[in-house]
Formats: sequence, structure tokens, C-alpha cells
Amino acid sequence: MSAWTGMNGSKGGASKNHQGKQQTASDVNSYFKINDIDKIINIAINKVAEEKPNDFKNGLADALENASHMAKKDKKAHSKEDAESAKKYLESHNAEAILSEILGKIAVSMPSNPAQVLAHHAREATGQAPAGQAASSPSPNKGGKKDKKDDKPAAASPAPKQQDTSGPPAGVDAKKWKAAVKEGGKKGVELAGCADMGGLEFFTTTIDSADGALELLVAAMDGANKEPDPNEEEAKGGSGMVGKMFLSSSDKQLGLMCYVPEGKTSKCNASEWMKAVLAPVNGEFVEGNEKVAKGRSVGDGQNKFPLKDKDTCQAASVAWLKERGLFPQGDDEGDDWVPDEDAGIEW
Repeated sequence: MSAWTGMNGSKGGASKNHQGKQQTASDVNSYFKINDIDKIINIAINKVAEEKPNDFKNGLADALENASHMAKKDKKAHSKEDAESAKKYLESHNAEAILSEILGKIAVSMPSNPAQVLAHHAREATGQAPAGQAASSPSPNKGGKKDKKDDKPAAASPAPKQQDTSGPPAGVDAKKWKAAVKEGGKKGVELAGCADMGGLEFFTTTIDSADGALELLVAAMDGANKEPDPNEEEAKGGSGMVGKMFLSSSDKQLGLMCYVPEGKTSKCNASEWMKAVLAPVNGEFVEGNEKVAKGRSVGDGQNKFPLKDKDTCQAASVAWLKERGLFPQGDDEGDDWVPDEDAGIEW
């Protein structure tokens, strides 16, 4: 239960998902329990109530995205005056209605990356539940005063659907490009989930569909960093806040690309990371800056083999991150996080 408001994200009723399938209260309750939605919401609302950002919705969104990290921090003791001040702040920003709205949306879509999607909804929240959904949506107010705005039917305001206007560069096979974008999107969801659960900020993994081509690694990285669209049937992307190195090999070449979010370049420079990884195999640094870098290692068919170089570079990447305290120390087995091809993260 939130220390500030008594909100605990109660779930009730039945709703339909975006495919029109009926979801029972039991379905929603199970989803909320498995994904610790109550915990995420309570941590986030306590954070904004304590810090009182001027931009409430963006402040709430940031807190939702970082709830897993904040959970590890010690709780602070609050006085009665603190609680009263926080309550007034939350009421002045229509917090209960906003939470009701974003929880209702996530109950319908049940995404695999709830913290990211909650944050997305928080930034676009109107503070009014969509028409026809108020009775069945999860409500963060359990036993509290009912917001008068909930009595007024609001016109449905669907989130704008992202349109992918990009396409394959000239000379790049469209099918291969599409496959790389798809694999990158799937990998992005898995990375974002692991970051949320484990607090990791940097990963090293492979992109099989890129077949060693740098152009296809760029497509995969774009897919991984794409902001999730809650209206899509399958969650994609969402790992823009995660630093990552993608490796892909063919018989002829090992391609490498790394990305570092803007807010993390002070602790990890993409070009330095790439150069350190290429060094053990005498690879070529193609181009880069502090946020993005590319490299490759070309095989000769006799003494230099891209598949072998890939293993060497994966190990070099993890070692470099460890030296800078950006990768957990301890178990050396399975240091490279490479998700199973046939199974995503179990939420």
C-alpha cells in the first residue's frame, strides 16, 4: 500500500483486449500479480509524492520506468505533515484518475513489458477513463473518494499508432531487413524486461538474422530501441534506455554495433567500447561516436574465422564492462546474456 494515498491498484470486472477476446477478473488479477503491478505503482507514486515534480505525468512516467531500481532503496520515514503535503500534491494533479486510466489500459493490453507501457500511458494520460471502460478497468482507489470526473463519459482517445516510415537502404534485401527489424524488436523487449527485473544497464548479445551485415545490425538496433506501441498485438522494442552490443557473423564477416543511451555516455563511451572489443581480433573500427559505434572483423578462410571471432568479442565485451563496474561480478558461467531463440522471458 502506498504510504501516501492508500492506492493499491485493485483489479476487478472483465474487459476485452485489443483482439476482442474477453478477459476475466481472474485473468487481470493473475497478470497484475505476476508482474508486480501494485509494487511498481506504489513505488512510483511514492517517488513523485516525495519529490513533487512540476510536470506530474512525466515525473510519474520516469518513476514507473525506474521502479525496479528504486525498490532496492531504503524506505524513508514520513511525518504527518509530509503525508498531508503529498496528498494535496497528488489530488491537485488528478493522480487517482490518471492511475485509473493507465491501469485500465494495461489491463486490456497485458503487455510483456508493463513498466515501459505504463510509463508510455502516463505521459499521454488525460485523467479520464475511456468511455465504456470505467466499470471494468482496474482502479487504484480502493475505498477512497470517487473522482467526479469518472461519472462523465469521456470520448475514447486511442493512443496514436506509430508508423514505420523507414525502409531498407538501397541494395539491402527487403526480406532480410524486415527479419532483422523483427528480431531486434523481440530482443529489445527481452532486454528491457531483464533490465527492469535485474537492474542491468548494459548487455552483449547476438542478432542471427543480420548475417554479419552492418546495415542489418542497424535495422535490428532500430527495432530494439523502438518505443513500444501498446496497440500492437506483439510487444516490440522498448530498450532505448539499455546499453547494448549486437554481434552477428556469417562465413565471411563478423559485424558489430553498440548503442549507449544519451544519459549513460559518461560511464560508457560507445566508440571506446567498440575499439576494446575489436582489439583481441584485430578488427576494423568502421565509425562511431559516444552513443553509437560500428565495427567488423573479416575472415580470410584460413586463419581468421568470424564465428570464432564472435566468441572472442563477446568475452571481450563482458570483460570491458566488468572492468568499469557495468556488469555484475561473480558467476563467470553464462556471462554473455544470450536469450534462447525459441523462448522469451517468462514474466
